[in-house]
Amino acid sequence: QLQSQVSELENQLENVAQQSVQLNAQRSEAQPKSLKGDRESPLDSELKLTEDSTSEAKVLNNQEFVVSQQGQGNYTTIGEALKNAAPDTRIYVHPGLYQESLILDKSVEIIGSGAADSIIIESTNSNCIKMQTDSALVRGLTLNATGKYYAVDIRKGKLVIEDCDITSADYSVMVICGPDADSVIRRCQIHKGVWNGIFISDHGKATVEDCNIFDNGTLGIGVGLGGKLIVRRCRINGNEGEAIAIYRDGIVTAEDCDLTGNSGGAWRIVDNGYVSGKGNLE
Repeated sequence: QLQSQVSELENQLENVAQQSVQLNAQRSEAQPKSLKGDRESPLDSELKLTEDSTSEAKVLNNQEFVVSQQGQGNYTTIGEALKNAAPDTRIYVHPGLYQESLILDKSVEIIGSGAADSIIIESTNSNCIKMQTDSALVRGLTLNATGKYYAVDIRKGKLVIEDCDITSADYSVMVICGPDADSVIRRCQIHKGVWNGIFISDHGKATVEDCNIFDNGTLGIGVGLGGKLIVRRCRINGNEGEAIAIYRDGIVTAEDCDLTGNSGGAWRIVDNGYVSGKGNLE
């Protein structure tokens, strides 16, 4: 029986090879006609259909959802859109107050469609954003944690967060914690945290650029326990402690930042903390 199956498989392979030869011959015959402007050959039609199907598949693999509380999109809540999104989906969010806690467990983009101050994610019982995937992007939102939680909690993966207004009424505003945690934060307002504006710890990494970090209850940014920070062109002012504190093997590179106007001064560096800076206003 095994020998019979092998013979049958060999026959199938031979048929496939013959069909391939015939297809190549048809393609050679069809190509000159196509170049002379004659009508499309059946083979060209088949090839075009294959190309169209491939293009459509690429679009489907990069879905776009619209979230609108007024019912003008695919979903009325961001959480519902996340639940139904495939990886690499882009989710546009229309203006409204979304009282939600979002867990990013797949690689998606969440983008505000309108002014950031008109698109508000407010969470009382958890984080506004909790990162649990390899990569994601959040842009153009207001994130307001009203309970005892970070507004943005990154323990895994690389979250790019841009053009957001982020606050926490009863905790630090953002945390990047753990060796698998990374973040790029650009053009954000990070303020009114009870403790730190940004806290980087346990070998977490962050690059912070062109942000305003102000009116926090202790530090603008705290970096410790092997955390690494690159901060460029930021204004870190009006915090109740130092602009930046570095402790226990934390490493900071700071360039062209305004670190003035903080109650504790520009820097606190203790317990083997390290800083490299240039062009900063202190």
